[in-house]
Amino acid sequence: MSFFTRGSHTLSIPFAMHKHNRERLCSAMKDKITAGKEFVLLKGMEYIPLHDTDVSWHDNDAKQESNFQWLFGVKETDVLGAIDLRTTASYLFIPRVPDSIKFVLLTRDADYFSKTYEVDHVHYIDEAKTIFANAGVDKFLTLDGVNPNSGLQPAQPTFEGIETFTVQKSNDFYNAIAELRLLKSDEEMKIMQFVNDISSLAHVKVHREAQREDRRMQYHAEAEFRYQSFLRGCARTGYGCIGASGSHNATLHYMENYEKVAPGDLRLLDMGAEYHGYTADITCTFPVNPTFSKEQAAIYNIVLDAVKAVEDNIKPGKCWVELHKLSERVMLQGLIQYGMLSGDIEEMIEKDLMATFMPHGLGHPLGLDVHDVAGYLPGEDRSCLQKAKPFPVTQNLRLARPLQHRMVVTVEPGIYFIPMLLDNLPEDKAKFVNLDMARSHIQSVGGVRIEDNVFVSEDGCRVLTNVPRTVKEIEDVIAGGEWEICPAI
Repeated sequence: MSFFTRGSHTLSIPFAMHKHNRERLCSAMKDKITAGKEFVLLKGMEYIPLHDTDVSWHDNDAKQESNFQWLFGVKETDVLGAIDLRTTASYLFIPRVPDSIKFVLLTRDADYFSKTYEVDHVHYIDEAKTIFANAGVDKFLTLDGVNPNSGLQPAQPTFEGIETFTVQKSNDFYNAIAELRLLKSDEEMKIMQFVNDISSLAHVKVHREAQREDRRMQYHAEAEFRYQSFLRGCARTGYGCIGASGSHNATLHYMENYEKVAPGDLRLLDMGAEYHGYTADITCTFPVNPTFSKEQAAIYNIVLDAVKAVEDNIKPGKCWVELHKLSERVMLQGLIQYGMLSGDIEEMIEKDLMATFMPHGLGHPLGLDVHDVAGYLPGEDRSCLQKAKPFPVTQNLRLARPLQHRMVVTVEPGIYFIPMLLDNLPEDKAKFVNLDMARSHIQSVGGVRIEDNVFVSEDGCRVLTNVPRTVKEIEDVIAGGEWEICPAI
């Protein structure tokens, strides 16, 4: 048995996990087979030159195509994969490497691929036509679907001579693998917990380092997070690090990270370590001061109340849209009690007022992609949000389906003070808002987001993230207090 590992201090993942994934796919697709000998065919990540240079985009930050990763776990570029849906036999086709390159780059031969990735057959790509013909392939199925988060479709695989075979783009294949990726196996959950442990530890380190006078550039937080993660085997993050401060906290995906952090600023850090393709996605908001200001603590606690309310109500069968609306109600109530809003909360909900302060969804599936697949039921898309009861949802929800056991999702409500939205607030919404008070929070708070990664258990949920969350916990950690993540790391 072979394993993926980055050292004895990291997690060892059996490549048999991917064999099990292939078997799960074949089982899910068995009723969809129409020809005698059907194979699914996938394309792994490509070697992409950096503009017109001889350096690759992937040299320091390789990320395998996620469906390919789920089925094979392969790290190398320019590989094709195929699976016989009837027998589950697996095939990898690798590029031939010229002898002139073999002493320049670390290269792998067919024997390495066979033993490491535990597949049944490994051949060179230029042999694909002959191998498939000898195997008696009647039809290839390739992925056919649109990622609802990006609007993009998977790249289609090809090889010399593919035109001599029947190739069918299959939405059934696309939906089957998406639905399987949504529900994490026991081995996948070990990885999800591992990346949460590493990311939690790194966030705690950043909490403390960010207080130093010589660590007051936004990018210092990103550098510390990446350093602490890489030390523990996580060579890359699952997405661009968000290292905002002050008014920039209100930019949802702020990734410039080059501004100076002012004393007293609130920092919003959204960063997640990745391991074997699986990523965490954690957001912490904390002050660059020993303590929160009164305004910062007030907004922070309102968001934290929403996190707790949602996590207390997560269970299989619960509709995510209902939880999104619950988080909005909790935060509206908090802002009313704080004095920033006044009026009838039911009318605020009807007018969709909370979209002014939280112009995004409550969370999303998480796994091999930070915004992972299957956020909507097969055949559904964002148009279903217009049918939500009692009122439509206007935010960009990346998840809008009933929860199921073994899903991993993010819970990430937030309150933001966005000048453009406050300045253009229609009268029927502006009447509820103390705009002078809201604008006074643009710099002092900017925005607060709290993001946990959560596993949906059989009767509730388990929070995978372990960082200080209450105001007292955060202030204690900033002051040097202990925070135990996991004895293993």
